[in-house]
Amino acid sequence: MNREYTVEEFEEVCDVLKERAIDITLATDIICGFPTETAEHFEETMQLIAKYKFPVINISQFYPRPGTVAAKWTKVPTQEVKRRSGDLTKLFDSYSTNNHFVGTE
Repeated sequence: MNREYTVEEFEEVCDVLKERAIDITLATDIICGFPTETAEHFEETMQLIAKYKFPVINISQFYPRPGTVAAKWTKVPTQEVKRRSGDLTKLFDSYSTNNHFVGTE
């Protein structure tokens, strides 16, 4: 997706933020089925979500915007995009996100 950072750099930022701001709420956006996304990329995304248990995740399915470079690339099959989106949603729903706030004001 032409991001100007690596997964390792993203993890480093998350780790530093969580270390320095204990009660921080980290949020992330994920686009399922971007044309260059492989099954391995998706699995890495699932592992990242499992590792950080983000309390806020915006899960979107790739939609090609006319006139963009990505609109010209080979698309991930729709059923696969839906499956990946569903798998991410199930993972998100499998963990509690705000239990550390119970009993606080």
